[in-house]
Amino acid sequence: MNTPDSTAFRRPMSLVAAAALVLVPAALPLDPRPAAPSEGIARILVTNDDGWDADGLAALVTSLAGMAEVVVCAPLENRSGASHSTEILRGDHGLRRVEVPGASHAWAVEGTPSDAVTFGLACFAGERGFDLVVSGVNAGANVGEISHYSGTVGAAMEAAGQGYTAIAVSQEAPTDFEAAARFTARLARRVLARRAPEGVVYSVNVPRHRGEGPQPVVVAPMGGRYVRVESVQRFEDESGELRFRTELAFDREAPEGSDTAAYFSGAITVTPLRFDWTDRAALERVGGWELGEGG
Repeated sequence: MNTPDSTAFRRPMSLVAAAALVLVPAALPLDPRPAAPSEGIARILVTNDDGWDADGLAALVTSLAGMAEVVVCAPLENRSGASHSTEILRGDHGLRRVEVPGASHAWAVEGTPSDAVTFGLACFAGERGFDLVVSGVNAGANVGEISHYSGTVGAAMEAAGQGYTAIAVSQEAPTDFEAAARFTARLARRVLARRAPEGVVYSVNVPRHRGEGPQPVVVAPMGGRYVRVESVQRFEDESGELRFRTELAFDREAPEGSDTAAYFSGAITVTPLRFDWTDRAALERVGGWELGEGG
């Protein structure tokens, strides 16, 4: 957890985050600390990819508000599947001050989930910084390789890239998000109490609980691809323009020991992810390929 004299606000800033500071000048009256909570309370930035008014985000904020000051910066509209994409380098973007019960203040950001996080960290971290960034609760699972497509995970990855610890939480898509939100608050308490490493994303996936008793929790590596493109259909629309649509297939087969397999067995899964994609085992091997001219 960042203490009041933390240097979190001096963390290295990505190019995108630096651009956000240019696009949102300090003179803009954003009122980053209107509530003035106790200096001992944690500060959590909450975002998602389903849009600021999604039920999953509302449940998450309610659950976290009992343990922290919660600031919301989320996309203005549903941006599911946006992954870690950004639009922040393309001119200016719309902002809307919104109300989310339990949040000290909240903003809807025109842009991707990653852009919403960049805006929130650049404008509201202040000298105290944030102790944690939480993205969700997403309607729909993001286990295995599907995580790469997820705007929920992408938003958390932006926070990790700026040196913050983050949680991305998704669930099978019923209408009740309270169980996933309660589990996320429990995980957040553990992360804050144990001073978890910065730059890590804890990807959480919560299936529908169909059994009796407590739902099991499994910590497992990413693995499996439960959604795939089965076919692509090309066609002409009424104006003669060529278009295509995909037919998706869903596969419940998954590698043994993977998060996908545990999820399909009914367990809540937790998968720690890193921002750095480098295959370190390949570095030395590729370095010996003599790729320079004359090699």
